Parts: sequence; C-alpha cells; structure tokens
Amino acid sequence: MVQLGSDLADWVSAAPIAAPFFVLAIVSCLYTLLAVASVRRFRAAEAAVKPWKSPGVTVLKPLYGAEEGLYDNLLSFCRQNYAGPVQILFGVHDADDPAAAVARRLVAAVRAGRIEGAAGKLTVELVVDPAQHGTNGKVSNLINLSSRIENELVVIADSDIMVAPDYLCRLAAALQRPGVGIVTCLYRGMPLAGLWSRIGAMGVDYGFLPNVLTGLSLKMAEPCIGATIALRRCTLDAIGGFAAIKDQLADDYALGEAVRERGLQVVLADFVVGHAHSETEFSEVWRRDMRWARTIRSLNPAGYFGTAVTFPVGWALLALLASGFAPEAAVLAGAALLCRTILQDQVDERFEAAGCRHPLWLGPVRDLFSFAIFLGSFVPGQVHWRGRDYALGEDGVMEPVGVDGEAAEAEVA
Repeated sequence: MVQLGSDLADWVSAAPIAAPFFVLAIVSCLYTLLAVASVRRFRAAEAAVKPWKSPGVTVLKPLYGAEEGLYDNLLSFCRQNYAGPVQILFGVHDADDPAAAVARRLVAAVRAGRIEGAAGKLTVELVVDPAQHGTNGKVSNLINLSSRIENELVVIADSDIMVAPDYLCRLAAALQRPGVGIVTCLYRGMPLAGLWSRIGAMGVDYGFLPNVLTGLSLKMAEPCIGATIALRRCTLDAIGGFAAIKDQLADDYALGEAVRERGLQVVLADFVVGHAHSETEFSEVWRRDMRWARTIRSLNPAGYFGTAVTFPVGWALLALLASGFAPEAAVLAGAALLCRTILQDQVDERFEAAGCRHPLWLGPVRDLFSFAIFLGSFVPGQVHWRGRDYALGEDGVMEPVGVDGEAAEAEVA
C-alpha cells in the first residue's frame, strides 16, 4: 500500500497537468459506485395500491408535431383501469399541426367505442386554440386547456410518454397521502428510430435516471419531472395556475417550486414510465441535450457544476492523454469503464420493464457524448426548442431570439 501511494505521488509529480483529471476520474468512479447502490435501493411496487376513492381525473396532453409513436403513446392514456371518470384533453395551437390529425384519429376511435381497456367513464377532446400567453409554447397550450378541466385531479404528461394501465390508479393513491402536493415520475428511454434515438434514450437511462436517484439518496435533489406531474386542481389554482410559469423553460421545475412554497411535498412515484425517443440525426440529440444542460445550469449553477463527478470515462480519458498514456492512467481508464458498465447493467436489470437493454459497448460512446455536452454547456449560447432559438436568463426565463440576434416576438408553438 505504501509503495502504491509512493508510485501515485511520483506519477502526479511527473505529470502535473494530468493530476486534476486523475483526481476527478477517481472521484467520479466513486460517485458511479454510489449511483449503482442508489439504483439497487430503488424498489418499484409490484402492483398498484388502489386509491381509497377514485375522484375524477383530467389528463392534459399539450401536443406539438407528430413524432414517431405518438398515436400509441396517447392511446396508452386511454387504456386505463381507473374506476373513476377520466377526461383527456389534447391541445394544439394550430389545426394544421400534424399532431392534431393523430389526436382526431384517437378521439374518433374512443367515441366509436373501438378502444378497449378503459374501466371508468372516458371522455376525450381535441382543443385547438392559437392563443399565446408567454414565451413557453407548451405552457401556453396548458393555459388554453385549463379552462376545460372538469375533475378534481389533474395530470400533466408530455406527448412522448407511454404508461401502463394502472398509471392513474397509482397516481391517485399517491396523491391521497397527507401533505402531498405533486406526484411525479422517473422515466426510461424507449428508442424508436435507430442509432441516434438509442443514444438519446441511453442519456436518460444511464445519466438522468441514476443521477436523480443518487441525488435523492443524498437528499440533494427535489425533482419535479415533466414526464408526469399529478396534482389536485385546488393546488393548481392556489399557485396561480399555469400562468405563473408561462415564461419558464423548465416549467416542471418551476411548478414544483411553486407547490413547495405552499408547504406541500413533491414526491416521486414508485413506478417508472416510458419516454419515446425518435431522433434520427446527431443534431437532434445534441440540441435537446444541450437545452436540458443549459437549462439546469441556469437554474442551479453550483449543483450543475457538481455533476462533473458523473463523467469518469471522460476524465479518465483526459488523464490518459495528458499523462502520455502512463500505465497508471490506463488502469484508471479501465476502472472508469468498468464502473460505468456496472451502472448500465444495474439500471437495465432494475428498470427493464419500463425500457430496454442497450449494448454494453455503446455505453462509453454515450458517456463521451454526455461529457461533451457538459463541457459545451459552459460555452455561451442559446437553447433550441420547437424550431426556435431562445436566450435563457439566470432565473430560467427564456426569450425568443430572431435570426438577426435580436429578441423577437415568440412564435406560436
């Protein structure tokens, strides 16, 4: 042990440029092992706990564009075994939006009685409303839908989410616990369109998901995740409705903060939903991941900087290069790869029902992609969302940017 310490000290003295990378890689390996333990501790309930009552639920589905798998994703919300009445509102700003055609098809199928699996009374409606209330097009869509909410419980879910038949039962049961203001869900990636969609899904599976669980285990994370946000209608009204977050890019985060300020808890559900990925090009994955990274950095700079410890492969590779391929650095690179491979395997084992296994050899490729996103997020720039570039303020407020670089009126999204 003494000899090993002496060898490491000699190596650091001989390669001072590599020393910070070496330290970061070691710390990142330790963090990854902690993430493995956090993933293993997560226990998804084997069966839904039925709520002691089944109040009516309104599901809000803001739509924009007809991504791959949209019909099946929306259909999964119609096939719920929930005993109470369920109202589903699909919202678009433009009647010619391709998503509107998909929603009309599903509405017609429900009204014709062709959808099996709905236990209670199910009503569906497509709402077309061009009104724009702020710079966040999704929230504007939610504001337009909110006047039509008929039920006590409200569920907001992104269009690319697929759920199991007991989804609403689980949410209603969790919301009935004392002090709970919001129930939110983790999600796994479901690749639908080849390599780049798989790369996108792997970022969710082996980055987002274990990082959230580790943050929770360390009591350093308070997630409110747009994949699912369930709350009571009275809670939504008490925080000022969706208008309170109309200019926030991270609308889910802002909604969670507003509810916590009312003294209510935001809790994580004991199940995981699926998140469809349909990216077909490198640029699609890069822009989306960069938007997420810059948004998180704008809201929590210190916390985001701390995520440097989630990239053992990237830091180990830099240590290897900076040291001139020293044997110690090569061993460290191997250890980093092993740690990330173990994490990938454990995520797949624990959450296999909500997603799919990805090739182990592709893990390091995704890791280096994520590392490049992390480094690139510190370079000044805009975020790209729904066909428009936005400047992002320190408080998470976004402002659309025109082609000339000047702030411009928001395009309806």
